[in-house]
Amino acid sequence: MADRGDVVNAGLITDVSLNGAYESILRILRQNNLKATAAFVTCFAAEADLIRDNIAFIERMAALNPAWFTWALPALKRGALDGWSGAALYRSMSVAGHEMAWHGTTHLPLSAQTSSEAVALELELASRLFRELDHEPRTIVFPRNQVGHLRHFQNHGFETYRASQPGGIGNRVLGLLNEWNIFDQCVVDKPCAREGWCVSPAGHFLNWPSGVRALVPVSVTVRRWKSLLRNAAERGGYVHMWFHPHNLVTAPAMATVFEEVMRYTGELVKSGDIVNLTMAEANEHYKIGVPQ
Repeated sequence: MADRGDVVNAGLITDVSLNGAYESILRILRQNNLKATAAFVTCFAAEADLIRDNIAFIERMAALNPAWFTWALPALKRGALDGWSGAALYRSMSVAGHEMAWHGTTHLPLSAQTSSEAVALELELASRLFRELDHEPRTIVFPRNQVGHLRHFQNHGFETYRASQPGGIGNRVLGLLNEWNIFDQCVVDKPCAREGWCVSPAGHFLNWPSGVRALVPVSVTVRRWKSLLRNAAERGGYVHMWFHPHNLVTAPAMATVFEEVMRYTGELVKSGDIVNLTMAEANEHYKIGVPQ
């Protein structure tokens, strides 16, 4: 949400609120013995001093994509980084044993409409920051789910990515209406190999009860997810949930849903009805069997 002035100026997303959201996620996953894929923007994951040392890269990217950096670059130059720096959050997720995926360097969309020059800058800065983080991710969750420049990323060692969701106003309306479907069984797609990539299905967004989506009761969302999970267990399907941690800040009711669905998921894993895998593990599972 760093490109949205209304969110930035609202002052809701701060170091304190983000820390609370991540602590909640980690606690819920730990209590239910579950693992996840955590996709981090590299500039959010790195220490603030390291970002300032490489500000020339961000200035060059801002020159190519000025609208995207309207709020981020001035904040960086002023040192007003409350809510912008998540190095400690990155470390906590990594230490907890979750898969650490890449969500872009600056969260700039990386679709075909983004210039190759901007993508090259993103990758060059990412490489510098990865060395400091002592981490080389192999899984991509594309910013804004806009997939592009796949050959370029493949040449830089990435192996797995999550597919885009269908676009257009019609699909968005259908997605909203489907939030009320307590008998949802749409778990047909599974990870697959495509043009040298391991591709994860687009998955399902955990309803963010904000705006019109706040009309969907918590109980309805929980029942929908339980239906998806039951269907996967009974028919051999695949369920992929995703959301942004800051969604829990702007819509606290979301944490209630996440906790209940993860409790149910943990029960199914414990009983052996489903297998809990990260994105990378899931792709390996569908290629060669359950990883050891």
